[in-house]
Amino acid sequence: MDLFNKHKSPLVVAVMLGLSLGIVGCNQEADKKATNAQQGEVVATVNGEAITEGDLVAYRSTHSGPARGQSDEALLDELITQKVVYQEALRLKLDKDPEVIRDLEQLRTSLLASAVVRKAMEESPVNEEELQAEYDKLKDRMVTPEYKASHILVKEEEQAKKLIKQLDQGADFAKLAREHSTDSSAKNGGDLGWFNPQQMVPPFSQAVVQLEKGSYTKTPVKTRFGWHIIKLEDSRQAEPPAFEEVKGRLEQMLKQRKIRDYIQALKDKADVAIKGEAEAPATETTGEAGAQKADTVDAK
Repeated sequence: MDLFNKHKSPLVVAVMLGLSLGIVGCNQEADKKATNAQQGEVVATVNGEAITEGDLVAYRSTHSGPARGQSDEALLDELITQKVVYQEALRLKLDKDPEVIRDLEQLRTSLLASAVVRKAMEESPVNEEELQAEYDKLKDRMVTPEYKASHILVKEEEQAKKLIKQLDQGADFAKLAREHSTDSSAKNGGDLGWFNPQQMVPPFSQAVVQLEKGSYTKTPVKTRFGWHIIKLEDSRQAEPPAFEEVKGRLEQMLKQRKIRDYIQALKDKADVAIKGEAEAPATETTGEAGAQKADTVDAK
C-alpha cells in the first residue's frame, strides 16, 4: 500500500518518517531523558539532543539485508542526518501542517496494523507439522516431466529441410549433428542431456513434448538461435524436490496464508458499512443460503 503521494520525493518521505518517530517521542520526552542513562553512552548530540548507543542498536534493528551490516559510523551519520532534518521540520512547524498530520496518521495506522499482524504470527508460528503436511499435499504436484533430447542447429531453414530428408532416408542423427550443427552440443552428437521444458525457449520445448521416444521433428523448428531438428531420446518423471529444499518457500507460503486468514477473520467480525451500497432484499432463498453458510461456519 502506498501511503504517500507519488509526487513526494525520498527526502520528503524521510522527513515524514522522522516526524512520525519524533511526534511519538515528543509525548514521551521526559521519559526518554530519564531513561537515557539506561540507553548507554551518548555518542553524539545534535543541537543539544542526544543520540545514544541504544539509539544506534534500535536503529540498526530497523534495517534488513546488507544494510544491516553497515558500520556504526555509517548508521550514526544517518541518525544525525535524520535528526537534523527532523529538527528543521519542527522549526518550520511542519508537524502542524494538516497534510503532514494526515500522512503521519496513515503511517501510524499502517505501522500498528503491521505490528498486530506480527504479534498474531508470533503467537501462532508455522510449525514443523504444518510444513510437513503442506509438503505431503503438494509434492505430487511438484513432479515435473524431464526430457532427454538431441538437436541439430543450422542457420537456414532450407538446410534443415535437407537434413530431415537425409534422416528420413536412414542417416545417423548424431553423425549429421557433428557435421552440420552450429551448437556447442555438436561434438556430442547434438546430445542436450536431461532438461525441464521450462529451461528451453518455448518453440523448442513445445516441439519436444509433442514427440514420441526415438522420433524427430519432421519440420524445422525456428527459435531465435536458428533452425532446429529435434530428436527425443527419452523422457521421465522427475522426483519431487526434497522437503528441506522447499521448506523455506513452504514456510513463507503458509505465513502468507495465515496472515490472509487472520485478516479475513478480523474483517468477518467487523461491522463494515460502505456508503452507497444497497443491501440485497431479504428473500426466502437468500435466507436459506445465509443459514446454510452460518451452519458451515459454525461446523468449522
